Amino acid sequence: MFFTDLRFLFTILFFGTYDVYGLEELKHDKVVVCYVASWATYRLPDCTFSIENLKPEHCTHLVYSFAGLDTASWTIKSTDPWTDTEKDGIGNYRKMTALREKYPGLKVTLGIGGWNEGSIGYSALASSSDRRKIFIASTIAFLKTYGFNGLDFVWMYPGHNGGSWEDKQNFAVLLKELSEAYKQPGLSLTAAVSAVQETINLGYNISEMSKYVDHLHVMAFDYHGSWNQKVISHAPLRSSDGLSVNDSITYLLEQGAPAEKLVLALPMYGRTFVLTTPPEKPVNPIGLPALPNGFRGPCTAQDGIMGYNEICATQKENPKDWTIGWDSDSSSAYAINKDHVIVYDDIKSMEAKVKYIKEKKLAGVKIWSIDTDDFHGKCNGSDYPLMKAINAALAGTL
Repeated sequence: MFFTDLRFLFTILFFGTYDVYGLEELKHDKVVVCYVASWATYRLPDCTFSIENLKPEHCTHLVYSFAGLDTASWTIKSTDPWTDTEKDGIGNYRKMTALREKYPGLKVTLGIGGWNEGSIGYSALASSSDRRKIFIASTIAFLKTYGFNGLDFVWMYPGHNGGSWEDKQNFAVLLKELSEAYKQPGLSLTAAVSAVQETINLGYNISEMSKYVDHLHVMAFDYHGSWNQKVISHAPLRSSDGLSVNDSITYLLEQGAPAEKLVLALPMYGRTFVLTTPPEKPVNPIGLPALPNGFRGPCTAQDGIMGYNEICATQKENPKDWTIGWDSDSSSAYAINKDHVIVYDDIKSMEAKVKYIKEKKLAGVKIWSIDTDDFHGKCNGSDYPLMKAINAALAGTL
């Protein structure tokens, strides 16, 4: 614990005084892609995240999540006009892109898709040349209207959830056509991909996709959860079951992805578990039997999940109740309180993954999502502790 505190103190000292107006202060050459969840604006008052809370100096790229697909017209659309646009709303689209006025080196892109959008509509889109043309033209106009630098495609998942076996090739064709159309207006194109080998095999032609995108964002989280009915890390660096960061990156490289195009996701949330039988005293809970549903935090309000800001706040409010530990096999932190367990990535976990990124010469990191870092600085007196630690590790100062 003493050395962890020293690392955190050094991070504060290293980053506490910088005031970035162009991103030149990030003392490394990796991309730091920070996703902003639009729905975070609806969280409880202490947890509400607005664009005003965002500190872009921690990121090289911002991705606003998510736009959607209008399957009546095959055009891109806002999924929440009140949040996204100015008409009777708060106008987050233009608030995000306006950040470049102060941070001219920043790239701000728009994510499309996500879990709630499903797969059926995107499968139908990708299967038709006429629909693809309509869609591509609509994205160019949409991105220009709001000032976005590009599009991040988050189809979850080709070939799954009502999709088709043809999605794998059709998605590559869609990305090829998007890439060609984006050259003249100078728009960037990225795509998020699953980290699970079975999903990769069914949905992605990795070597082909890699030709057309600037980066592939590897969603290296949710390998496990309470649905496994045992406590297990949801984003292990390594594991014995083939479901880990190392397994995913190794496989993607084997499938033809260039290392310099892979961006590894770092989750700023943990998975929660309720043990079937509480241990008599606190132990490393990894592997213990658990109920099918985890507990929820007050901010994210979703069974089985707690944001890092919720995790550290819970530990600070009830320090005698929680025992904090480290699982060296997965490079994950855990917290146990009787029958309640949280497994998550802490500063030490982030440092281990950054070291891995450097060893593999990957492009950088994807932050999912920045609104669940301790952005208010309630836990340790300094805001964005994970973001600061990640950048310090990328710069080699920790």
